Amino acid sequence: MKNKLFFLLTILSLFMYSCGEEESIGQQALDSIPPGQVSNVEIINTPGGALITYSTPVDEDLLYIKAVYSRREGEISESKASQYADTLVIEGFGSTIERQVQLVSVDRSRNESEPVNVTIAPLEPPVNTIAASLDIIEDFGGITSTWFNEDKAEISIVLQEVDTLLNEFVPLETYYSSAQEGKFSIYGLDTIPRNIQAFIQDRWENRSPIKDYTITPLYETEFEKSKFALVNLPGDGPHHNAWVPSNIWNGTAEPNGYSSQGGQGIWPQSITIDLGVIGRLSRIKVYQRKEIDAYVYAEGNLKRFEVWGAETIDLSGNWDSWTKLGDFESIKPSGLPFGQFSDEDKAVAYNGEDFSFLSSNPKIRYIRILVKETWAGGDNFQIMELDIFGDNR
Repeated sequence: MKNKLFFLLTILSLFMYSCGEEESIGQQALDSIPPGQVSNVEIINTPGGALITYSTPVDEDLLYIKAVYSRREGEISESKASQYADTLVIEGFGSTIERQVQLVSVDRSRNESEPVNVTIAPLEPPVNTIAASLDIIEDFGGITSTWFNEDKAEISIVLQEVDTLLNEFVPLETYYSSAQEGKFSIYGLDTIPRNIQAFIQDRWENRSPIKDYTITPLYETEFEKSKFALVNLPGDGPHHNAWVPSNIWNGTAEPNGYSSQGGQGIWPQSITIDLGVIGRLSRIKVYQRKEIDAYVYAEGNLKRFEVWGAETIDLSGNWDSWTKLGDFESIKPSGLPFGQFSDEDKAVAYNGEDFSFLSSNPKIRYIRILVKETWAGGDNFQIMELDIFGDNR
């Protein structure tokens, strides 16, 4: 009995010892000794911020390095980098005014070193350089904004217009983007002069100077889809037996659209549509296949295509009787690799991508879409829905 009791006590002691030992492994003892300061500090000023490089102190319990600074009066901000890094990124300044930054070492006991004070001089912030490239012009049925965003900064383009009753500017549209070559349009506006203000804003609420415009939208209306019809010309098709041509103009992008027949081994491919009325086209809106998000800028969605037009057609399918109205390429706003997409990409794909025509194009009744490449690079193309706009008065 005594032997059994001794054995149990021995096992219990070993267990408690091993648990205590396990708890102590890797645990850093707390202390009140601050870590050393960073050294060899170098500043690389960047648009709206700076990169700060340094050498970390030799402290076994060093946890991170932080930069403490103020973007605007009364607001303290911090940026942190782990003990393994040698660079801190400072961003979000809305001017080129010199700023003071404190570099502080922090250890695992949360002791902080004496700060190392440095001065940065941010370059021109992105909101200002982007605003300098911003242009707003009249468009069919609305206005179109374009800009260049070299570093793909996350920004918003804010448009305001005069409310004649209130005699003040009120919000018209805010568009969020990180595209390098940005473009967005507002449609459905009346053909009367509009006083527009525009500015660029970033996620730190920095704003560019306001730009003023007076713009008169051009007349535009949507062509009636009830008048559309397929024209089967030699060289067009063949068409998928379930994803039929009429799905392009049935008024919905769900559930099925149009698809050419796969496995043809023929490229490029075309489809011809009778609009049922003569008019001058201003733009078309192409809706992508989107049953699942993975189809965004993928599958048989159009990537490169041409639109041809004619007032009367040669039923032989000869292209000599057609006039090229536009040569287009679908652009993914984010610029991300194939198979990856952002919320902005999804919004464009789901709400329709606009392709504009020159106002100098002739009046037409028939359009012929010649598809040269799809996003997936396969041998068939798909269109969920097609909106067509212009002047058919």
